[in-house]
Amino acid sequence: MTSHVFAAIAAMALAVPVGAPLAAEQESQAASTNPNAAAQAEAESHLPGEGRILNGHTFLPAADVRGPFLVTSFGSFMNIGYGTTSGTYQVGNQIFNQGIDYALFGAVLDYELAFLRYFSGRLALNPDIFSGANGSSAIVVGSRIQVGVSAGLTASIPLGDAIRVGFLLDTSFAPSLALAIGQGIRAVIDSCQQPSGCHIDTGQTFSVVHVATLQPAASVSWAPLPPLGLTANFAYLYATETDSGSSFNGSAVVPALAADFDFGRISSVPIGIQFQFRWIAPFSGATLQHVTDLGGGVFYTGRQDLALGLQLIFRRSAVNNIVDVSFSNFLTSIGLRYYW
Repeated sequence: MTSHVFAAIAAMALAVPVGAPLAAEQESQAASTNPNAAAQAEAESHLPGEGRILNGHTFLPAADVRGPFLVTSFGSFMNIGYGTTSGTYQVGNQIFNQGIDYALFGAVLDYELAFLRYFSGRLALNPDIFSGANGSSAIVVGSRIQVGVSAGLTASIPLGDAIRVGFLLDTSFAPSLALAIGQGIRAVIDSCQQPSGCHIDTGQTFSVVHVATLQPAASVSWAPLPPLGLTANFAYLYATETDSGSSFNGSAVVPALAADFDFGRISSVPIGIQFQFRWIAPFSGATLQHVTDLGGGVFYTGRQDLALGLQLIFRRSAVNNIVDVSFSNFLTSIGLRYYW
C-alpha cells in the first residue's frame, strides 16, 4: 500500500502545470509588497483542514455516531459510568434481590490520519474497569478488567457543499479478565453437597474472555444551515466471543443518528449542543443483546481545530444475563480532540 501512496504523490507532483511555479512566484512577490496580503496568507496557512466542515458548519464528534469525514486528529477521553438495576440471584441459602449498583471507569486514546484524497485510517486504545459498586452487587455482577484495541478505515466523497457520504469498516479486539464472585461461591457450595466433597474450580471464578467485532457501515452528514448539522449511520455488527475454549457469535444491525447546533454561528457564544441516538438490534446468535443509547453533549466551538466537550449517554441494557434490563445506566465522556 505504501508504494501506491508514493506513486499517487509522485503523480500529483508531475501533474502540476509548468505555469504553477511562476504563479506561485508572482503571488509571493505580491505578498512581499503588500503587508496585509502577507498577513492574510500567513493566517490562512494555519487554518485547520475542512475535513469536518460542510456548508459553513463544523460537525461535533459523537461518541455513538461516526460520521463520514476524513480528518487527521488525536483524541483523548475519560469515561465514567454508573448504573443500577434489579434481579434475583441465589448463592447457597442466601438470596440477593436488592438493588444492584455497578460502576465503570475507562479511557480512550485514538489517532486518525487522512491520506490521499478520499480515505482516512484510525487506531484506538480503550482500557476500562467494571465492577459491582458494593459487596452484594459485586457478588451478582462481578468485576472485569478489559483492554480494547480497534482499527478502522473510511472512504468518503462530498455531494455538493452541504452533504458528504462515506463507507466505513471498523474492527476491534478486546481481551478481558473477568471475576465472577457469586458464580465461584455457588460452585464451591454445590460441590460441597456432593459425596466426593468440596472442590474449588477456579475456572468458575476467573475467566479470560476475548471479544472480536467487525462492523461495516454507511454514513451521511448534511448541513442544511451553518449552525445545524445532521448525521445518520447504519451499520452491520458481527461479534464473536471466546470464553474458556468455547466460542459464541452474533449479528446485529446498528442504526444511529446525531444532530448538533453551534450557537457560535449565530451569536458570540462559542458553545455547541448535541443530540445522539443508537440502537444495537441483534437478529442472530446469543453474544449480543439489545442496547439503546440516548444522549447529548456540550462543546466549546471557539476553535475549528479543537473539539472540547462533555457527552452524557443514557443506556438501556442488561450488564449480564442474571440481572434485569435497566435504563438507569449513565455513561459520561469528557475529553478533547485536536485536528490539524
